[in-house]
Amino acid sequence: MSEEKDDIEKILSDYKERRDNSEREPILPLEPPKRREDYIDFSKPDEEEESNKKPKKPKKTPEELEKIKALKKEKAEKTKEKSKAILKKIKKGLFNKRNLIILISLAVVVTGIFGIKYAVEQSKSAYLKPYQQKYPDAEFQVGMLEKYCDKFGQNPNTVGFLEIPDIELRTAVSSDKNTFPNAQGCTKGAEQFNYVVYLDDNSLESIYSSAQAYNNSSGYMLYSDLFNEYSFKVVGAFYTNTKAEDDGGYIFPYNVTEKMTVDSMADFISKLESRFIYTTGVNVTRQDTLLTISCPTDYREDFRFVVVGVLRDDADSKWTATEKSKIHYQQVIYDEMGIDNPYRFASKWYPEIIVTDKEGNEKTIQKSIEDYK
Repeated sequence: MSEEKDDIEKILSDYKERRDNSEREPILPLEPPKRREDYIDFSKPDEEEESNKKPKKPKKTPEELEKIKALKKEKAEKTKEKSKAILKKIKKGLFNKRNLIILISLAVVVTGIFGIKYAVEQSKSAYLKPYQQKYPDAEFQVGMLEKYCDKFGQNPNTVGFLEIPDIELRTAVSSDKNTFPNAQGCTKGAEQFNYVVYLDDNSLESIYSSAQAYNNSSGYMLYSDLFNEYSFKVVGAFYTNTKAEDDGGYIFPYNVTEKMTVDSMADFISKLESRFIYTTGVNVTRQDTLLTISCPTDYREDFRFVVVGVLRDDADSKWTATEKSKIHYQQVIYDEMGIDNPYRFASKWYPEIIVTDKEGNEKTIQKSIEDYK
């Protein structure tokens, strides 16, 4: 126990002695870092300074340089030879007799396809060449029926051909509104469902102005857009105003030519059929293509007589017309008759048509009275 006590006292004594010494001896401050001038002797010449650097590698002799150059050239030649050998193998595999026959056959097939395509295109347009030479100012299109080429060449404004047997009418139809007969245009990008043609004589009115007259008629009309020929059966007829004040500020757009939205087409069919002065028992549908003939009339000033046909293949079969008890007239007629207009609350509807742009995107356009005045 006494030994342990002595050790402790010895440790404490040593600690006390070190502490006393540290208090007596002051801590010396750190030396500041040496400046560049303190460790570089600028008085020495450059040669002596350079001698402290690593010695440069000795320059190669011309013989050694030539040897290195020759080795590089030899390596490049070997690489080139390997590339040639690989290319030769590829060519050998590609152009062996069997593969060469296949390649030639493919070339013949491809050439044949393009040749056939070119020949087909040429054959399609071959019939137009005499007319193109005869009428250099007319722009003939492939697919145009040859029977109409002379008419188109003589008048490039020709857009159709109309035939109505009941009035012995066979005539070209122009796009020029100052020429009769003329056709209503179609908005660019829209699909046409109704061919509207304006005549300048009223001879058709006596044929279709009543159910009895209808039943004595042929009941059909023919129309061509110069590319196709269509047969239409007359489904109805009506009178319409051309001035808005005759019908409470409204003009029914019977002459809309463009395909419409589903709802708009349903409204059009409903308003069209309500105006027919007789019924044939045939309903117009959204899938139908129409031919609408608009004629002048003596019935009333600024009115027109309109005959509507639907595209049908069975032109030989006849429909029977019967008189209607309820017809949608214009307001001015109800006023003259002194009776209430049962359609006075009907909407002043104008079509919403569908137009497709070059990228195939569809949009709708709402038409107004300004489009049908």
